[in-house]
Amino acid sequence: MASARRVLLSVLVMPLGLASAAQAHAALPLLNATCPGGLEVHADEGGPVYVGGREASLKRFSDGYYEARDAQTGTTVSITPADGGTRVSYTGPGGANGVCQVAAATPGTTPGRHGGDAAIGGSEPGDVTCESTDSRQVSCDMDTAGDVRLVRQLSHTQCRQGENWGLSRHSIWVNGGCRAVFRNVSRASVASVGADAGLNACNARQGSAGTLVTSLPVGSDYRELIVQYPEGRYVCMLRNDGSVLSVTRVRGH
Repeated sequence: MASARRVLLSVLVMPLGLASAAQAHAALPLLNATCPGGLEVHADEGGPVYVGGREASLKRFSDGYYEARDAQTGTTVSITPADGGTRVSYTGPGGANGVCQVAAATPGTTPGRHGGDAAIGGSEPGDVTCESTDSRQVSCDMDTAGDVRLVRQLSHTQCRQGENWGLSRHSIWVNGGCRAVFRNVSRASVASVGADAGLNACNARQGSAGTLVTSLPVGSDYRELIVQYPEGRYVCMLRNDGSVLSVTRVRGH
């Protein structure tokens, strides 16, 4: 009789345990974020979280606080979901740290053909993130005239042109589990004049000749430039009118 009771108790408890595991990260939202220095963070709803294109080790402290750690670089990303918007920050090697800019990644923004999900905007204007869900083929609208390149892989599956991603006349397609960010570098070069003008403004403020590492929009009014100077790497914050707000050294550089 005691043995039968133990078996019955196991049957009753197992589904509860499985349900608890399935709901462990239920509050983690779908999001994209860009951290100072150009570090990219992507979270699927409920996980996993990708830091710099690699899947990170995710730990849930509560529905309102998560940490994702990239063991390869020693970077820890803190994610705090809230009704007013998710907050993301990071700490990295050498004391590097900062607040990340979050853009919610919402499936269905740009409908993919073949019933696929959306293309999610990347770190530069015109970037397209295209994802093969359940290994299905998905097409994402994109200007493919000129030179289109894969600029950041987000999936464990290796993305290879001609095998699991390629170009159509007005779209890019992926299949077999490939998920990546694509950029039309022919079109991106058109915007380089603005980036050069911003770099010149930062150099004038710093009184030194630096080279541009990354240039990212921050909201609708500002742009963040990461500039490498002989004495180290700096964050230069610009208004859209080209005036420099600040030039701050990145810790650890």
